[in-house]
Amino acid sequence: MTGDIDKKIVKLKDLAIDRCRGRIEQAKLKAKELINGEILKRQREDNTNHTQSYGATSFLKKRHGL
Repeated sequence: MTGDIDKKIVKLKDLAIDRCRGRIEQAKLKAKELINGEILKRQREDNTNHTQSYGATSFLKKRHGL
C-alpha cells in the first residue's frame, strides 16, 4: 500500500515538473520573439532615420514624439 502511494507521488511530481518545463520553454520562445521583434523594429527605425532628414529636431520628433 505504501509503495503505491509513493509511486503516485513520484508520478505526480514528474507531471508537475514536465508542465513547468513546458511553461518555461513557452516563456523562453515568447521572450525570443519579443526581443527579435524589438531588434527588427530598431533596425527599421535606424534605416528610416538615415534616409530621411539628419537634423536634431527631426530626430527628436521621430524618436521621442517631441
